[in-house]
Amino acid sequence: MKRIVVVAAISALAAGAMAGGATVAFAQADVIKQRQDNRKAAGAAMRAIKGIIDAKGDTKGAVEQAAKLKELELAFVKMFPAGSDKGETKALPVIWTDWAGFEAANKASLAAYDKLAVAAGSGDLAALTAAFGDTGKACGACHDKFRAKAN
Repeated sequence: MKRIVVVAAISALAAGAMAGGATVAFAQADVIKQRQDNRKAAGAAMRAIKGIIDAKGDTKGAVEQAAKLKELELAFVKMFPAGSDKGETKALPVIWTDWAGFEAANKASLAAYDKLAVAAGSGDLAALTAAFGDTGKACGACHDKFRAKAN
């Protein structure tokens, strides 16, 4: 009888450990999906601004998109908990080994989004175009160091 209880206890612990591992894997997949959705939304905002520039439209329409980019970026940097480098992600391990560098890239993006919002609000298409180019460079610098290249 004692042996059955011990075997049952070990089995319960093993099942709990497997379930806990599945929860961690699910949580990692969740945060990876959140990161991917966040970047898709950021891409959509950038495309919307590019559309305004290409159409030589009212630059004030880009103010909301620049604010959206900043909101997304503020959330994005918080989506990299330890262990979330496993799974279907293009996040490079250097994010976790050079967290200070990743945060610096995040701050550079935030500053670029602020400049983009100011340029958009100015009504000056040339200023918006220049700020958009600088924003693209800030995004690209982060991608170059912290994101795996697309296949």
